[in-house]
Amino acid sequence: MGRTNTTRRGPLPAPDVRFSETTLSRYAGAIPMLRYFHEVLELPQRLAVAVPAEGRRRRHPVPHVLYAFLVGALLGIEKLAHLEWLRGDCVVEKFLRLAAWPVRKVFSEALASVSEAGVAALSELLTALGLWSIARRETAVLDFDSTALVCFGTQEGAEFGYCGKGRNRRRHHPLVASVAETRAVVHATYRNGSAIDEEEAMAFMQEAVARVRKRVGGAISIRADAGFWSRAMGTWLLEAGIPFTFAMPLYSALKLHLMTVPFKVVADDDDDIEVGVLPGTAMGYAPRLRIVVIRRRVHDASAPPPGKVVSWDPDWRYQAIVTNTTWEPLDVWRFYNDRGDAERVFKTGKQALGLGWLVSHELRANSVAFLLRLIAYNADLLFQQDAERRARTDERPIRRLGLQARQHYFYQLAGRLLRVHNRWVLSLPVNRQVEAMWAYYDRGPATG
Repeated sequence: MGRTNTTRRGPLPAPDVRFSETTLSRYAGAIPMLRYFHEVLELPQRLAVAVPAEGRRRRHPVPHVLYAFLVGALLGIEKLAHLEWLRGDCVVEKFLRLAAWPVRKVFSEALASVSEAGVAALSELLTALGLWSIARRETAVLDFDSTALVCFGTQEGAEFGYCGKGRNRRRHHPLVASVAETRAVVHATYRNGSAIDEEEAMAFMQEAVARVRKRVGGAISIRADAGFWSRAMGTWLLEAGIPFTFAMPLYSALKLHLMTVPFKVVADDDDDIEVGVLPGTAMGYAPRLRIVVIRRRVHDASAPPPGKVVSWDPDWRYQAIVTNTTWEPLDVWRFYNDRGDAERVFKTGKQALGLGWLVSHELRANSVAFLLRLIAYNADLLFQQDAERRARTDERPIRRLGLQARQHYFYQLAGRLLRVHNRWVLSLPVNRQVEAMWAYYDRGPATG
């Protein structure tokens, strides 16, 4: 009889280590996702159309390298140098149909080689995947936001600007438009670190609205932060007949007008939050505009509530929202606060997809990497929606697991991929949670 394992006595095992196994994978849980990308979304084919291989025949065509970068981001690889960890993985290389894993230089050259037309095609692909998530909706709420990507070097286009919490650092300053219903990104522009002006903001917003209107036949509403607001923006939105709600900068003139605003408490049992309304004509705007003002009482100066300081009233923090809707002021405030969910795009992107990591000194390479990571974000949302839809159809419980958790508990799952009697067999650990998760996400045998 052979010796049995024990945890109660004896020395710890000291096995011989052999790095000779070619059938083991660290990313077996990525197979359902990769099959969905290939069979349903047809991502490899769409990338080949968006960025066709040009010139001489290459061992690693550019579309294949871009798809490998996209998948690497979803598997939790943040930096370009860390993609080397995927080398030799049987699942990754086989399901991405690569002869061998590209080296870092191949990734860098592929990202930088995408032309202006290729960037535009990737942007259209991003929009197509984002609109796919709201295919059955007649209305949509668009959220507009920007983010700062800090540059720790001499990257092309890096300029000093606001980077959060009052810091003035070198940055890139991309713009993103997403739909509130699903949090999918429908338009994005990667920019240098300069501040956005009103013409650029209007052009970005007009392009996003035009793209969404191709799929959504009903009403479109807009929410955006104060960086997008301008008098010209308000004029265009009124002429276009689009309902909007924008945060508004507290200009000096607006602070003076706050003295005349009659405030009332939001709730009878809470006098720490008050709301008031200022007509748009007071600031020289069209009569159809209103400025909803919210102020919160300061109890602790070291930890004040959200809002801006007004010098003549230091006991309160103020926030202004400009809108052309006819809703009650409290409803306008609540509707705008829902825009905070738009931060999930940047939170998920930076924490799970490495959105904040720059891959090159070239602006074009960083731009392509940014778009590919957002395409991965949209594709993952569609993967989740597909799993939820099948669960509802089969009357099974719905599992809601964020991308970062899935990377850790599912995608980065050890397994063995074998060829047995002319069939592929994937062996996984004995674990009830893994088995249940696989049953939830897997689409079953391939059809057709």
